Amino acid sequence: MIFIILMMLILVISAVYDIKNKSVSVKILVIAGCISCICGICQLFYDSTIYMEICSLLPGAFMLALSYLTKEQIGYGDGLMILFLGPVFGLINVLIGLCAGLVISAFVSAGLLMFKKAGKKESLPFLPFLTAGMGAVCVFCSI
Repeated sequence: MIFIILMMLILVISAVYDIKNKSVSVKILVIAGCISCICGICQLFYDSTIYMEICSLLPGAFMLALSYLTKEQIGYGDGLMILFLGPVFGLINVLIGLCAGLVISAFVSAGLLMFKKAGKKESLPFLPFLTAGMGAVCVFCSI
């Protein structure tokens, strides 16, 4: 539970930083990576398998590949943060949180376009939406 609280705190800090600077802090990513590694190792001693831990990294690995293929239309920082969420939240919870974040992002984007507050080519920081999605997972999925 402590790892989930720490990662949610890191997500909130990262979201604020992402909104202000349109980037993800490397220092915050390093801290998130350390927490993720420690959590993954701890879970191996309790109730997890190597297979489950590797599978939990798949959404982040997919997002990093997407970052590369789209020439950073999705930032590497977003992909790394999703990668680090895997061992802490687990594969299913990360997928649900990621989908929730994408849906929230789509609604906000549609609203901005509809009210002509943003253009088609304008980019939005994704971490605030990911934070909202993971927050919803924490509230509704009883973790």
